[in-house]
Amino acid sequence: MTYKINSCGVCDCLPEWKWHTAGFSDYDLWAVFRGTGEIQYGRDKKISVHDGICVLLDRETEYRAFHDPEQPLLVITVHFDFSDEKKSIPSSEVLCEKLMAYPLFFKEMLLRVVSYYNRNDERTACIYLEAALEEFFHADPVEFSQSLGVWHKIINEICTEIDTSPAMPKLSFFAEKYGYTERHISKMFTAVKKISYSDYTQTSRINKAKTRLRFTDLSIADIAVELGFCDACHFTKNFRKIVGITPLSYRKQI
Repeated sequence: MTYKINSCGVCDCLPEWKWHTAGFSDYDLWAVFRGTGEIQYGRDKKISVHDGICVLLDRETEYRAFHDPEQPLLVITVHFDFSDEKKSIPSSEVLCEKLMAYPLFFKEMLLRVVSYYNRNDERTACIYLEAALEEFFHADPVEFSQSLGVWHKIINEICTEIDTSPAMPKLSFFAEKYGYTERHISKMFTAVKKISYSDYTQTSRINKAKTRLRFTDLSIADIAVELGFCDACHFTKNFRKIVGITPLSYRKQI
């Protein structure tokens, strides 16, 4: 195994919670899924934390942490190190807050780390830890700001609705639902996802079409209607633009 886990757990902090450590001998992956607070280290250095923020705490560093008693923290923490004692994490990767692009997915991975570790199955726990660290280090970054942090949640909800609805919800639907103009939602969607709303919905719709072409006997016309295209010709034109071949050709080559 690349990593070894020394301890892990879920901390549902009480209102009076505060934290002080003189330094760990290992790394601490510290992920927040509720509440607001602050981590202090060094000379007047601070990290603000809230829902969706993850911080990799360095070894041999003194930390103090506090939270708002009216918004107590819920934290999942994993203390780990490398199996090879000669390895370490570059200093640029520690002590920097990251707003996770998919916090629910990230939370589920960390909960599995804790669950398997508590079952004495460290091998499987390390597999999930490695996946979580891959997400932490390499997932598409989300610009860190309070305003974009709020939009991060809204845009993820919009993407979930797009990806799970048979027909594409229109931008006007989300504008009415969240109380913003279509233009502003479109702008923030691009800022968070690095892709336009129209391109995302089109790709999502074509991916749904691929699934139906692979796993159902629905006609091209029926798929077009179900996914909200004007007609079979409109569907075929858009499918070929993205995939490079017609829906019928795609079905035949499966």
